[in-house]
Amino acid sequence: MHNALGMARAAHGSVLAGITMPAAAAGMFLTMAAWGQSPAQPPTTPGPTPKVAPPSSTPPTAAPGAAPSAAIMPAATGTLKGRVKVPEPRPPVKTRSDYVAPAETQPANPPVTAIWVGSGAPPRDPATTEPVRIRQEGIQFRPGTLVVQTGTPVIFPNEDQVLHAVRSQSAAKKFNVGRFMKGEEPPPVVFDKAGFVFLLCEVHEHMQGNLLVVDTPHFCTSAPDGSFELTGIPAGTHTVTLWRGRKDEEIRQVTIDAGQVLEVDWTK
Repeated sequence: MHNALGMARAAHGSVLAGITMPAAAAGMFLTMAAWGQSPAQPPTTPGPTPKVAPPSSTPPTAAPGAAPSAAIMPAATGTLKGRVKVPEPRPPVKTRSDYVAPAETQPANPPVTAIWVGSGAPPRDPATTEPVRIRQEGIQFRPGTLVVQTGTPVIFPNEDQVLHAVRSQSAAKKFNVGRFMKGEEPPPVVFDKAGFVFLLCEVHEHMQGNLLVVDTPHFCTSAPDGSFELTGIPAGTHTVTLWRGRKDEEIRQVTIDAGQVLEVDWTK
């Protein structure tokens, strides 16, 4: 065995004798030649297996100073509040000489102002919108003035001991629900066109009601003292409509910043 190793060394030595190379490289080559091995590769130590975090329902926190994504950005809205002028109580309605109002008749609700902001919004889906109710109670419409968005169904339940029949011949909606007694509820009427609907009862001439159909989700009616508040209005400049009657409508303009509570006095 020693003889064989010596012979191998001698053979390699004779080959290397005719090769000129730097001393360091030659030394490495001799070592590899002597042992018949390839250059050793540096050992690779397997690192720790990366851990995958379990899914979380909590959205990631944005870096400081970064703008929130659209999915989590809060809506930029403000509030409009204040006081408006309200209409004068209407005089008693003249009736036929043979007409006598039932003893159950009670005063109508105090007059209020209808208020809405903006226009042009798509109508609601009647199939998924909760119906609004305008009751007949005390031989009056209650509420006497109401605002709804286009596409809203309205029901006219009778809560009196006498017969009622609600109808309208207004351009925004012509309808007649027929005659219903107490506890009966006619099918809903869908108001799909913006405009004013004047409500009447064909049985009781003094009964009158106002229904405002608007193409915006931002609306309300004032309190009898004229106070009102509308929240969730998108930031920006808007047209505000104040409705006190068919011949008494007023247009205002406001600019609301995000997070602002804009107070107005429109009593003059």
